[in-house]
Amino acid sequence: MRIVKALALISAFALLPLAAHAADDKEKWETKAVADKPQVVLNPAKAYIAVQGDYQVNPLLMKRPNAEEAAKHTAKRAEELAKEHEKWVKKHASWEREMAVFAKSPPSVKRPTEPQEPTEANFSWPRYEQVHPVYIGPQNRFAKAEGGASTYLQEVEPGEYVFYGSVMMGVAGGICACLGTVAFKADAGKITSLGKMRLPWIESLRGPKETRAKNSLELPEGTTSLAFAPAVFSDPRVPADMVVAARFTPIDRMPNWFGLEVDRVMPIEGVMRYDRDKVVDLTVPAATAVQAAPAAR
Repeated sequence: MRIVKALALISAFALLPLAAHAADDKEKWETKAVADKPQVVLNPAKAYIAVQGDYQVNPLLMKRPNAEEAAKHTAKRAEELAKEHEKWVKKHASWEREMAVFAKSPPSVKRPTEPQEPTEANFSWPRYEQVHPVYIGPQNRFAKAEGGASTYLQEVEPGEYVFYGSVMMGVAGGICACLGTVAFKADAGKITSLGKMRLPWIESLRGPKETRAKNSLELPEGTTSLAFAPAVFSDPRVPADMVVAARFTPIDRMPNWFGLEVDRVMPIEGVMRYDRDKVVDLTVPAATAVQAAPAAR
């Protein structure tokens, strides 16, 4: 019970990043939890992601774009930049007319501020991942067991997803796996199982009071706030042949878009390890496994 309460405290400080709508206003971005009901009907055109935990967890995943999606997102950004530039042209012309009126005024008279021209460098536009989030948990569990063990099943669009951290929509705070994380593919008609999500700081609270970590900085050397452990997902309500284990690939960096506590996913056997602050990719031959490919900036 103490662990569940502590987890709720972490969740209470999680951050709502951006509105969960796609940057392209013509696109309908949808994702939903599969409810805990006696009978479950899954859509073969959708992909499903299963996450387990010894307690309630709240992973934030983000969809990564394929080449076509990235091109559309870039084109939409260019379109919006052009619109903003047109607005600026009118605002700047208005500003010039105002400045002409002030030309003969004393220097002490306050002039209107010149509007800033929107450019490629200063135009603010969210990344594709930011507007394609998948918030899972801590409520809406697909299955739960005595002691707080939880299973989540989320319906998503097929594609590649990255684990961003432990973040809950609607409140402020959370942990970003900005210094090392994993991505995986979720295929249509399949349930991709991520295994068991662990929060080592929460687990440290199980020990004697004098040995509990007061915060994530007091965890033992080599232990981080975020981890995944192998776990078999099975449930009589879903076909066993739909379930596949996630094939993780390492990501060395993610931007800390939301000003969260920064950490990294603990090493995963056969997937990645760390060489100080570098992520070493174990999914490729040793001769080429120097460092994991960075996430797009």
